[in-house]
Amino acid sequence: MHQQDHEEQALAITIGLLLLSGGSLLISCFTGPAAAFTLNAVPVLSAYTLPRLTRAFTLRRAVRRLLR
Repeated sequence: MHQQDHEEQALAITIGLLLLSGGSLLISCFTGPAAAFTLNAVPVLSAYTLPRLTRAFTLRRAVRRLLR
């Protein structure tokens, strides 16, 4: 079962990358390379930074409540 989970995850990542690259090519054809890069970089960067920012803001709020 554990091996099957890894295979399903690898398949999901592969499909996601194929969709991202195909979408990037289509957007680049219609809007230009700068807009295509921006439209593809924003979701990737937000998915990377959003959990860290949420954790930092939650920690700040908890510290502020403790100091009151």
